[in-house]
This record gives sequence, C-alpha cells and structure tokens, in this order.
Amino acid sequence: MIRVFQQFIPLRKLLLVVSETVLLTAGLMVGTSLPGFAVRPFEGATGADFWRGILSALTIAVLCQVSISYNDLYDWRISRNRLDLPNRLLHAAGFSLITLSVIVFFFPSLFFFPSIPTLQGQTWKLVAVLAGCFIVLYWWRVGFHWFFYKWARSEKLIILGTGDLARDLIDEIKERGDVGYEVVGCVGRKKPSEGFPATWLGGPDALPQFAIEQRISRVIVALEQRRGELPVQELLQCRLAGMRVEERDYLYERLHGRIGLESLRPSYLIFGSGFRKSRLVLGAKRVFDILLALVGLVLAAPFMIVIAIIVKLDSKGPVFFQQTRSGLDGQDFTLLKFRSMREDAEKQSGPVWAQKQDDRITRPGRILRATRLDELPQMFNILLGDMSWVGPRPERPFFVKQLSTEIPHYMERLTVRPGLTGWAQIKYPYGASIEDARRKLEFDLYYIKNMGLLFDLTILLRTVKVVLFQRGSR
Repeated sequence: MIRVFQQFIPLRKLLLVVSETVLLTAGLMVGTSLPGFAVRPFEGATGADFWRGILSALTIAVLCQVSISYNDLYDWRISRNRLDLPNRLLHAAGFSLITLSVIVFFFPSLFFFPSIPTLQGQTWKLVAVLAGCFIVLYWWRVGFHWFFYKWARSEKLIILGTGDLARDLIDEIKERGDVGYEVVGCVGRKKPSEGFPATWLGGPDALPQFAIEQRISRVIVALEQRRGELPVQELLQCRLAGMRVEERDYLYERLHGRIGLESLRPSYLIFGSGFRKSRLVLGAKRVFDILLALVGLVLAAPFMIVIAIIVKLDSKGPVFFQQTRSGLDGQDFTLLKFRSMREDAEKQSGPVWAQKQDDRITRPGRILRATRLDELPQMFNILLGDMSWVGPRPERPFFVKQLSTEIPHYMERLTVRPGLTGWAQIKYPYGASIEDARRKLEFDLYYIKNMGLLFDLTILLRTVKVVLFQRGSR
C-alpha cells in the first residue's frame, strides 16, 4: 500500500486509476484523429498543438474519473462485481457525456485537439469518441480484475495469533482483494477454534523456519494478551531474516483508514508516528479556513436568505438554532444552524440523538438535513475560530461527559478544532448510539494522527459526494 495525502492507497487501486487516466487520454487523442472525425490532416499539427491536445484530453479524462469515483467504481469490492459494473459505468458515462456537452456548448474554445481545432459544431464527434472510450474502459476493467485475480502475486503474511483479533483481521484481508496481501497461515500457542479462516501452522517455535521457507514478507502480531505470550526470540529471528514485523493495529489502520479501539494500547499512540501539529500546518489550516469561509458565505448568501424565509414561514420559532457544543480543549461555544426541528423538540425528552424518521423534524427541516444546508451558518463559527472546515464533529457537553466515561481515548478528539465536515463524517453514517460514537472516534483519531492540508482537501472533495448522494444524514 502507498501513502498519498495521508491515506493508504492499495497499489492495485493506484494502478487502476493511473491506467485508466492513460487509457482515456490516449483514447481521446487517437479517436479524434480517426477518419470521419478529423477535420484537418493529422500531420498538419504543430508540437504545441499536440501538447495542448494532450492537456485537453487529460482534463476530460480526470472529469470522467471523478464521475467514475462518485459511482464507487474505485471501490475494489464494488468494481469487481461484473453484474453491477455495467450499470454503474453506464451512469458514470452518462453523467460525463452530459457534463462535457454542456461545457463545450458554453465554452467551445476550452478544449482543443490537433485534428479538431474548433469544437463548435463538432461536439458530437467528441461525445462519440468519449462514448467509445467508455466501452473500451469496460473491457479493460474486466481484464484488469481477471489478471489480478488469476495471475498477480500477493505479498505473503503470517498472523501471530489465533483469537478473535486475528480472525477479524484475516477476514478483512480476504475480503479486500485490492490490498495485495495473502495470509499463508497463523501461529499461536493455542490451536484456533473450528471455522478459523486460516491454516494453523503450529506454535511460535515453528515461525522462523516456516517464514523463511515460504518467503514470508511480513509477520503480523495479533495477540489478545502479550504478557507471557509474545515470542520475542522467534520474532527477532524473522526480523533479522529481512521480514517486517508489524502490530495488528498498524495493518488495521492501513486497511480501514481508522485506528481500532478493540486492541489499542497507549504505547501505539505514544511511540507511533503521526500526531504532529506544527505551527506551520495549523497556521495554513487556519488561513485556508478563513478564506474558504468568506468565499462560501458570499456564494451562499442568496440561498441562506431563501432558507431563512422558508424556515420562518413554516413553523414558529427562531430562524437559527443555537446550541452549546464542546470545542478545542473542551471549551464550549455556541454552534449555529438553520432550525430544522420544532422549537420545543427537547422540552420533554432532554438531550437525545436524532433518529431516522424523527417526528421532531419540520417539513423543510427534512430537506435541509438531507442536503446538509442546515449547516451553512456554521461558516460564521469557522470565521470566529470556534470550528474548522475539517475536523471531528462538535458534540454536546452532555454527550461528551457521558461518552468520555464509556469510550477510552474519547477526549483526544478535543485536541483539535471541531469541523463542519470530517473523516468520520464521510466514512461512517450518522451516529445515534454509543457504539456509533466509538466507531466514529476511530476515524477521528486517524484524522488527528494524520492531519494535514492536503488531507483536508481530499475530505472536502469527498464531502461533496456525500452531500450529493445524501449519505449519512438524519
């Protein structure tokens, strides 16, 4: 797996993205030069024309890949499904073709190809070529997945452990075919229970010899209890033989994009990498927050005025909903939202989480919450410094006090400014229970550990996808 913008991306996934970028770019260049599509002879183009054409083709390829990504076709578990692939790829192609047609109609000189100097009146040619590229893309996908399923060699792992932690990790590796790992077997002092998803190779004594014979590249330690159970000498032999010895938590973090709490020890957070908060990063993040909030308020002002009028006319009560939330270092602040519930929503019940089909939500409130438009006023909180664009979602002090006593490391999420959106918000649906809060904390800890401006940008881009498809709202 390769680390890009503080995220671990499987090499196979990265190869798929890059190969499709090349395929679409080359397809557009070649397709627009075929007889019947070319307006002028191909050899009449200059070197500058070629580079301009490649840049245009690359831009269109990236636009298409954004549509492909928004249809979850870079999720290995979805894209390898040959029954679902044509449907999703057709949706991606349709959106790409319509978007490209609209762009070319309003900006005919934006794209340039050596054989089609002007696209005015020639849009159908570009659309037809791109449609052909998507057909080729489908068969490329089929061949790509077949190759990696049939021929590609995976990195061999041995799991040290035979308990539930090892079982869950092996199941996840087997389900994630894109990560390129193969579990050869497991070792442990106790024989695993029936139905264990990996072959038991014996006790820890057999680990070094077997690992060397099978050319194992990594040994993953997934023990429930280490005291008196950790085979130090055997692991040292593996390490000196050139193998990597890793904790289960580190592999779990790479696979899931979160820090698992089930087996988390404070030493992993203390001695591990990450959790750097340099003044330069925090300063750049704050400047970015202010500039984006100012631009956002200017662009959103007309919509906010309309929303305010609708909220006021629909039900009695204030336009804005104000609520105390816990912010940086546990300092309370007043969070602003458009009111989406009745004025007396918690008069009888007290503080409670929102539920599906919550009868406290008003008619316009359902639309506002589904589209996240109710959160637009939080841009004022960002300007005031109470919040950031990206970070853990601010929770109410009542729930912070409750959850901090039931979930270990919960208070660590208060070491950064809360965010309007965040890694947990795009990776996990709306939380309405202690277990949901536990899962979201795992993503929040991962974000705090790997915080950076480029990571924030990727989260903002993925937030657009979440909002468009109304995922995780209540």
